[in-house]
Amino acid sequence: MKYTFNILKITFLSIIIWQCQPNKPQVSVTPDVVTLARQTHKEAVDTLRVDTTAAIVPSVHKSLSLAESKALIDTANLATLFVGGWPDNGFYGPDNYRIEFIITKMEKSAKDPFIYFVEGKNKFKKTISTFKGSMVIQTITEFTDPNLDTTEIEGMNILKTYSMSGTFRFNEDSTLNTSGLFAGTFKADFSKTTDRGLELWFFTDDTPARGSGYRFDGNWTSYKDANQTKPVLWSRDLFRFANDILENFSYGERDIEINPKYRSLGWDNFWEGDEWWNETPNQ
Repeated sequence: MKYTFNILKITFLSIIIWQCQPNKPQVSVTPDVVTLARQTHKEAVDTLRVDTTAAIVPSVHKSLSLAESKALIDTANLATLFVGGWPDNGFYGPDNYRIEFIITKMEKSAKDPFIYFVEGKNKFKKTISTFKGSMVIQTITEFTDPNLDTTEIEGMNILKTYSMSGTFRFNEDSTLNTSGLFAGTFKADFSKTTDRGLELWFFTDDTPARGSGYRFDGNWTSYKDANQTKPVLWSRDLFRFANDILENFSYGERDIEINPKYRSLGWDNFWEGDEWWNETPNQ
């Protein structure tokens, strides 16, 4: 048990570092200069299992009513789950070229608690663009994972785990020739704790976000030509499901190695942190 507890402490430390977002009412963020953590939660998934040799049992989901959903989001600021200290990675276009996103500001609508107004930046190749838009929460479900040790969960002060889904529309800076609209759906898994507020959840594989914390799926449409569209997908922990999109995209569990045949698609400098999202990037 002591060995398991030590693993869990390390695991949760990595989650806290990964999210890089304190639980404070103010969620507007000017990211500090940071060293990018290149990790995934793939290995940590098994640390909470009751029996790692047993067959996986599907998680059980219960949809919250409108009143229950409103009660949850009225008492918690979901923005703390999405505003990050460093960017998320994703795939863009038919060749699944690397793209990066960071949400730097997210505020709940004063008129509708299911709507959040969002600001951020994205980078594709050498082009950096700001964006503004909205996220609309449509459904929230509470789920339980029967594969996990309830004693361990209680020991980490986790009260409940949830999944939510909705739509997003992020408008890029219209002054750029390459700008357009990102729109689609998002899915997020999170837990409610007794002492740390809300935290992204990475320990269940069959949730809508596939154990990646959150994921955004959609398309980019050019402002200049509405017929010019490209698919886009990005996530807090892309490596939880990236191999399902590009065969053998990455190797390893906690320490990532990207398949050399894909590094020409923007992944060759994955381990370099130029902090492009800061006003004064560290070159």
